[in-house]
Amino acid sequence: MKTKKNFFSMKLLALLSVALIVNSAPAISANIPAITQSFNKVDPVYVGLLTTVPSLFLIVGVFLTSVIEKMIGRKFTIILGLVIVGFFGTLPAWFQGSFLVLFLSRCLLGLGIGLFNRLLIQMISSLYQSDTGKKAKALGLESACEGLGGIIMTIGVGQLIKISWTSSFWVYSFAIVSLIFVAIFIPNQRVQITSTDEKIQSSTISNKRKTRSIILGFVLFCIVLLFINYNLQITPLLIEQDIGDATNGSNMIAAIGAGAFIAGNLFGRTYTYLKGWLLPIATFTAGLSIFFTSISTSLIFTLVCSLVLGFSFRNIMPYFMHILTTGGEKVAKFGATIVLVAYNLGATISPYASQFISSFSGNSSAGSQIVFMGISLGCISVITLIFHKYMTV
Repeated sequence: MKTKKNFFSMKLLALLSVALIVNSAPAISANIPAITQSFNKVDPVYVGLLTTVPSLFLIVGVFLTSVIEKMIGRKFTIILGLVIVGFFGTLPAWFQGSFLVLFLSRCLLGLGIGLFNRLLIQMISSLYQSDTGKKAKALGLESACEGLGGIIMTIGVGQLIKISWTSSFWVYSFAIVSLIFVAIFIPNQRVQITSTDEKIQSSTISNKRKTRSIILGFVLFCIVLLFINYNLQITPLLIEQDIGDATNGSNMIAAIGAGAFIAGNLFGRTYTYLKGWLLPIATFTAGLSIFFTSISTSLIFTLVCSLVLGFSFRNIMPYFMHILTTGGEKVAKFGATIVLVAYNLGATISPYASQFISSFSGNSSAGSQIVFMGISLGCISVITLIFHKYMTV
């Protein structure tokens, strides 16, 4: 009981409440048809960007964090990000009629999330730097909360859209709840480094570590590129296979989120048992589950594959978070930045990856793309298996 009390501090719970918002940007995907109809004079390509442009501006926010953090401290940087999310996230609900305002609100939503996303990972890592097991568990919970938040936000949008597509943007008012938790339980102070070893470790990052971190970031980027593209192709695949429609496609996305939530909660134990073998195993399992969806003739089987995919991916993300943020404050900052840039760059570029795969394979069908993605993840798993000793820093 004592260990649990020490682990589940109010500071950790406050940070986890913020994690619920991290994956909230794609929640309004169900609005796209209604928005396209409302702004019928706007190119549908620009309407589609409403779901992906936040990822691009999130990267901008990540790089702005360091500057703002030095000016107002970590606590108020997180609060500023939450205020931006709360204000600009809900802006389309109470200021309507302008697509430009809607588009800019989505850009600033991503910027706001970017201001606290890196700090979130860094601060959770710093809570347990001296205990690898607890650190892995905490980062797994952070990843689980990201997945859970995405599910809750998507369900919220689905209910509010019954009123109107503009009303669905009120889901971002949840940022107020997280803001209250942060304001009460997060102190506005820098991490105090006491030992000489920690000071040296925090003040310097070797060139070898930087190089290896960037290489690992590229591996993550490739995995994310394929994973996000699966999310885009699953509904067209079901329609091609004549076993489902857009509603079933949404259920597959929800299954991915459910698998992700389970994986996040179990990550501490999973990492403890598998260590460096976790990445090749999880990547292989993800590739296998994607490949099986291409030959599936049953919605239930595809649903199970999506669940397994979500489980596998949410072992991969916290794995990179864990290994890239272990080793002191400055290392955690650099590693968290690598993870976030790799993930969001992959998410932003993923629609173009679909075009590349079509050109490369000479087949634009969703089925051929799914097969290509599954095989590609299988190849990545083999590479990480061969070089598993180097899949850490």
